[in-house]
Amino acid sequence: MKFNKPLYFCTECKSVVKQLQKLLFVEEHSTKGFCSETCIEDFYHPLVKHFENLDKKTRKELSIDREAIYQTKDDKTLVEEVLHTPSEVWQIENELSESFFSYIRHYEDYSAIVLCTVYNKQASFIFFKTLTRSEEYLQEFRLKKSEIIENERHAIEEVESISGESFNEEDFQFMQLLESKKSSLLADLLTKRLDSDISFEEFTNYEFCFQETLETPDEVFESKDKEGDVFFTYIKSFIKDQSNFFYIISCLKRVSAESTEDVSVFPVLAFPTNDMDLYLEFRSGNRIAGPLKN
Repeated sequence: MKFNKPLYFCTECKSVVKQLQKLLFVEEHSTKGFCSETCIEDFYHPLVKHFENLDKKTRKELSIDREAIYQTKDDKTLVEEVLHTPSEVWQIENELSESFFSYIRHYEDYSAIVLCTVYNKQASFIFFKTLTRSEEYLQEFRLKKSEIIENERHAIEEVESISGESFNEEDFQFMQLLESKKSSLLADLLTKRLDSDISFEEFTNYEFCFQETLETPDEVFESKDKEGDVFFTYIKSFIKDQSNFFYIISCLKRVSAESTEDVSVFPVLAFPTNDMDLYLEFRSGNRIAGPLKN
């Protein structure tokens, strides 16, 4: 490495990396980058202990230090639910513009809280998680409403003004779930696609395939992801510039609260590919027939 070349290094261990893309970030608008998840954990460990001690102190002051809450979900499932479909998100910011975010989800007789950083509008590093029935304790995690939620509510209001349809809390949470699923699928696609496949920059040239794939697919498959949510995958083959390719649309199933027979599907991710292995990977689950409400 020459002296006149840009230098990038891990904030924790100070290891030099060759490219900026090799660094991992967990905070929005921050220059703190890390070479590994281990370095991220080591760097933030003192803050994890700080929040744990603060929890003990605050609970003692509120006389809820022995608050016992029984819940049937495992920690991983609970955290994913809170982060994917929160009831509230609050931002706690200091004078250096460093932020922590508290995600809160309300259940039948308790609330779950996850304190974390956010990167690219997604929760990234979790410092602390807990359950409570205390409104006083919940108030300790509220400072100002986060734009993560407020921007999505604004988007819903815009859709309402255009469509004339009303969106309730259930609709809002489903839209959040759609965004979460899109991020997961896109991240998975980025790791699996070949460099020789159709580039992301060219995707707009294939948008003409979208409606036709939904209306007259060659194949439709039904499957479940690891969270148990049902997806329908629409696949159709096309020819463009004398080359064959597949257009794939992954859709999330939603059953109407009024009628279990009224099933709708909402597109989450759509893309073209000429990679046969990638096509076969999405060609999984139960092959189904019959039209679905889009």
